[in-house]
Amino acid sequence: MNPHLFDAYYYFARTAFSTGHMARAAELFGAAMELRVDDFQSAMFLAMSRRALGQESAARDAVRVGIRRAEQILLLNPHDGRALSLGAGALVDDEQTERALQWSRSALELYADDTSALVNVACVHARVGQADEALNLLERVFARGCGKRDWVENDPDYDSLRAEPRFQRLLSGLI
Repeated sequence: MNPHLFDAYYYFARTAFSTGHMARAAELFGAAMELRVDDFQSAMFLAMSRRALGQESAARDAVRVGIRRAEQILLLNPHDGRALSLGAGALVDDEQTERALQWSRSALELYADDTSALVNVACVHARVGQADEALNLLERVFARGCGKRDWVENDPDYDSLRAEPRFQRLLSGLI
């Protein structure tokens, strides 16, 4: 395999994450992050993996890299829905809740029907204690047949929703 192929590391890392192999996911997201120095997603997913492993200091470092990279992307394209919606979650990690909610609103204003934006913003709402808002967004996504059960089951962003009957019903409908 080409050791400089970003996509191989990034997508293998996503698979490792979705199957609960957080240490492997962290290793692979770290490699992807190093290969593509303008990619904010790898850094943010590395932070999620590190957080799931209880490595708070390393998670904070990665999330700040991800935020800086997302800010650079948004300077070039303020309408980048992925940078806004995924970046909002990173801002929650960095305890910038108001800014996270602002980025979330912007993402939904620009991309009200984009499933990725809806899911990422739902995660923000779940993490800041707004369960109803999170579940409303997830219902919109899952009703379309979108959503990956393995990812949802392993993503710590959903931890605050796991005991909610509405969340359990939504999860049971995923493949």
